[in-house]
Amino acid sequence: MPNTERVRRTRSFVARPAFCPFCKGNMRIDYKDVSVLSRYVSSQGKIVSRRRSRTCAKHQRSLAQAIKRARYLAMLPYAPSHIWKTGGVGLSRSVG
Repeated sequence: MPNTERVRRTRSFVARPAFCPFCKGNMRIDYKDVSVLSRYVSSQGKIVSRRRSRTCAKHQRSLAQAIKRARYLAMLPYAPSHIWKTGGVGLSRSVG
């Protein structure tokens, strides 16, 4: 007769304590700081989630708002196809 008892599996991963880099580092979220904002945009052009960015709810809301403002002002691309066509963000082309 086979053993019908269920075997409990334990997880081997250890949860790291979540910390907000903006709370910990006293950083300010500004729509003009494209280098900081681009770290929180995925390769597909989407705003990364709180779980992946490890930000608190307060800073995730202001981060999303800053990214949207930077996109509106053409400092950040809306989609990766814009990066491919223009060759990057913030490139200045001289006329003449």
